[in-house]
Order: sequence, then C-alpha cells, then structure tokens
Amino acid sequence: MLQTLSMEKAMPLGDMLFIIFAFLVLMVVLKHFAWGPLTKVLDERADKINSDLDGAEKKNKDAQSLFDQREKELAAGKEQASQLISAAKKTAKEQSDSLIQAANDQVAGMRKTAEQDADSMKVEAMNTAKKDVAGLSVNIASKLIQKELSEDDQRALIDAYLAELGQQ
Repeated sequence: MLQTLSMEKAMPLGDMLFIIFAFLVLMVVLKHFAWGPLTKVLDERADKINSDLDGAEKKNKDAQSLFDQREKELAAGKEQASQLISAAKKTAKEQSDSLIQAANDQVAGMRKTAEQDADSMKVEAMNTAKKDVAGLSVNIASKLIQKELSEDDQRALIDAYLAELGQQ
C-alpha cells in the first residue's frame, strides 16, 4: 500500500501544469462570471441595508423629534388649561363677590328705606296724635264749659278720653 501511495503522489509535470493552468482558467472564469456578479449583488445588498439603516435611523430621529414636540405641546396645553381654570375660578370669585356686594347694598338700601318709612310713620302718628289730642282738648273744654266738674270728674273725663284715643 505504501507503494501505491507514493506512485499516486508522483504526478507527471505536464499533468500538474495542466491542472494548474485549468485551475487558473477556472478561477478567471469564476471571477468574471460568478465572483463579479456575486460581489456586485452582495455590495448592492450591503448598500441597500446601509441605506435602510440610515433611513430607519433618520425616521427614528424624526419620530423622536416629533415625540418631543408633542410632549412640549401637551405640556403647553396642560399649562394653558391650568391657566384657563385659574382664570375661570378668579372670574367666578369676582362675580360672587360682586353679587354679594350688590345684595348687601340692596339690603342696606331697603333697611334705610324702612327706617325712613318708620320715621315718617312716627311723625305722621305724632301729628295725628296731636290733632286728636287737640280735638279731645276742645271736646273736654266744651264739655267743661257746659258743666262744672269737680277735680275727680275732670280726671275721670281725661282718663276716658285718653282711653278712647288709645283705642283709635
């Protein structure tokens, strides 16, 4: 078996040159027809992947920018809503205070009018009482003139007239 291996190893130089030449021709043909298009396809694929990655990165940055912008707008919207609520509360408080003040002013006016009415009624009652007392005095005087009365009779007469005045 050793002899067979050593014989097979020894190849003639012509066969070896033919194999080397055939290998080189095969390599040139493979490079031209297979390796070139294959590397071209692989390069195009790599470029497409890089382009897609760049596009995805750009879209990611755009999305992040849009997200940040939306966050700012949301924060601004919340701030604006808070300001609107504060303004509405302030306006409601002012209107409430205004209504309370108007009601207090109206009550004070009504109280003043009532006091004036009471004062005028008091004056009117006093005037009426004066007239009635004057009328009673005239009646008493006329009755006294018609008849002479004792002191007790005069007191009784005055008390009767005063009671009559109290009923009126």
